[in-house]
Amino acid sequence: MPVPTEDPPCSINVHNFCGSVAGKEINFQVLQLNQQILIWIGEGAGQLADLAVGVPGRGAAATSLIGNGEQSTALSQRLASKLGKQVWISFNTADDFLTTPAVIERLMDEIKQNPDKF
Repeated sequence: MPVPTEDPPCSINVHNFCGSVAGKEINFQVLQLNQQILIWIGEGAGQLADLAVGVPGRGAAATSLIGNGEQSTALSQRLASKLGKQVWISFNTADDFLTTPAVIERLMDEIKQNPDKF
């Protein structure tokens, strides 16, 4: 098998954005892969304390892989259905009735403004 003389093009794209929610700076990082994305949501230093994956299809399914965050699972299922691709979510911020809706709203606004990043 011949050795390639050129490096293949990078197939991972990174998109970072943030939002202020209830006086907290919430960071978002999107890793765009081939037919799948990983979205990390959190405050401060990055942690992967929670991870879920959703797959598209009829009645999109999702499961938690790390931690037991219901928000990651629900959001990965919802986005897999909406985006038509596999979606990994790591939701690492307070899951309460004030913060969570604002975080999801910021994410959905970003998806509408920059659909090519998702």
